[in-house]
Amino acid sequence: MATKDELKQTFVTGAVPNQKDFHNLIDVAGTKGAKGDTGEQGPQGEKGPKGDTGEQGPAGTDGNQGPQGEQGPAGTDGADGFPTEQQWNDLVARVDALENPEA
Repeated sequence: MATKDELKQTFVTGAVPNQKDFHNLIDVAGTKGAKGDTGEQGPQGEKGPKGDTGEQGPAGTDGNQGPQGEQGPAGTDGADGFPTEQQWNDLVARVDALENPEA
């Protein structure tokens, strides 16, 4: 079997390749060569121009203010907000139970 360089010389020089040259070409093309070294990173390219912004559509119009609703009835006055003595004692007992679960 011919080498890649030998086949290259046959086809590049303008010689008329024969059937054996084509078979050799197929055989050489089917083999994978060694991987070459990775080259250095090229320089960063220039920044391209900024793209155009699209057209802005027209702003929508504000809707009209709706009518004011009727005022609701006044609420009843609330209690003073202090617990009864019984409610206070229950609350203290719950806090004590949470703080001292072993008791």
